[in-house]
This record gives sequence, structure tokens and C-alpha cells, in this order.
Amino acid sequence: MASGTSSALGESFASTPKRSALRSCLGDDEIVRRSENAWSSLKPSLERLIRRMPARKVLEIGGGRHPFFSVEEAGALDFELTVNDLDAEELRYAPGGFKRLVLDIAQDIDGQNVDRATVGLGTFDLIFSRMVFEHVRDAEKAWSNVYDLLAPGGIGFAFVPTLYSPPFLLNLAMPEALTSRMLRMLDRTRNPDEIPKFPAFYRGCRASEAALSPLLTGIGFTDVCVVPFFGTPYFPAVPVLKHVAAAFDRFVEKRDWRMFASYAYIVARK
Repeated sequence: MASGTSSALGESFASTPKRSALRSCLGDDEIVRRSENAWSSLKPSLERLIRRMPARKVLEIGGGRHPFFSVEEAGALDFELTVNDLDAEELRYAPGGFKRLVLDIAQDIDGQNVDRATVGLGTFDLIFSRMVFEHVRDAEKAWSNVYDLLAPGGIGFAFVPTLYSPPFLLNLAMPEALTSRMLRMLDRTRNPDEIPKFPAFYRGCRASEAALSPLLTGIGFTDVCVVPFFGTPYFPAVPVLKHVAAAFDRFVEKRDWRMFASYAYIVARK
């Protein structure tokens, strides 16, 4: 990040209380907190962050061959996108016009076959991921690497499924082979040739600041904001069970019982 951009970003956060400034930058009051809106709200939320920061250098963790933003969208928002994946073969299929970074975000950077000088440590304004961090075994290392890659004042953003939503709790507790078959029954695109299913561990995948702030502030982040989404996804359309689940979802949402949220945007500022 250029020094002018970093300074301006720091001043914008300093002008109002840190917590409310981060939420304002994200626009969390514009997000409908229902599970069916988690995906549809994602790109608008990231676009607001990019515009309001403003972010000029952006990294997508785990984007692989399917980056979330197109070359045209990145150009319209005036940011440079670097697409990351731990598999170099996946990145070979990513669209031209983006930079590429082969790196396992959950492993020590110095222990990987990468050139530290070209990784971009301390340079990214925004680092985001979508449905990636539930698959890492070491959430603290992953967020520590995000922190090291961010410029001063930069923001890390992770969209994750959360515990203890019943479908994800079952996915964690049951054998991987069985949950893979069950998911394919619900969604035919979830197969190795289209959208593969990877083992999920849900380390650090929670829907509240109270659960995540100790981890993130311990790493060095100064502000933490978590946006929960309520409503049980992947629930079978069995009449009685469907109504019971809907009643339970309304109950926990009304009381803001985030332990039972289904998804979350986890946002932290360096």
C-alpha cells in the first residue's frame, strides 16, 4: 500500500471509534443476516470495503481457477487482484490479467518454496477468502499469515460456515466418505470434477466477536467485527422437521444466539 493510502486509511478509522468505523466500512447494517443471503451479500460487502477503504491491492485466498472477481470488475473498482492457491496447477487455469501466488496460508511461509521478496508481505490492503478457513487445521497460523501479508491498516475478511449449526456439526462428527455422499445427494455439482468437497475442521469458525477476539487480537489485529447469518442450510424438505428447524432458527435469531448461526463474515483490521 502506498504511504498516502495507508495514512488516509488510518486517519479515517481514527476519526470515529474503531469498532463502529470498521462496521461502517463493511456496511454491516446493510446486510440481511439470513443464511440465504450469506452468498448474495458477499460481493456487495467486499465492494463496499474496497471502495470505502479504499483498497488498491487485494489478495484472494484459495481463489484457484475461479477468482471471485472478474478482470472487468477489478478494473471497474480500480484494484489489483492477486489470486492465491496452494496448488500451482489450479492457478494455471485462473483468468489472465491477475497475479498469482502459490502459498499454503495455514503453513509457515518460510518453510514453503516461495521467495519472501515476491510474496508481498506487508503490502495488501484487503485479503479475503470464501469458504476456505473451515478447511485449515491451524486457524491461528492462517490468520497470522494474513496479518503479516496485510499493510498497516489493512483488513482481513473470511466468509466461513460456523459451529454449532447442525449441518456443519454433523459434517464434523461424521466420516468424510459418508458426508461426501450425503452432499452429492443434495447437490449434484459437489463432485471431484466440478466442485470437490474437502475435509472441514471448523477451527476458529465461530459467529461472534467474543469467541474470536482473543485469537485475533492476540495475533495483533486491533479491530474485530463478525457478521452472523441465521437459518439452517442443507435441511431436508421433510414437512415436520422443516417446520421445527424454522421455528428453532427464528428463536435463536431473535435472541442473537450466535452459537447456532450458520455462516459468518469474520473481519479484522491490522
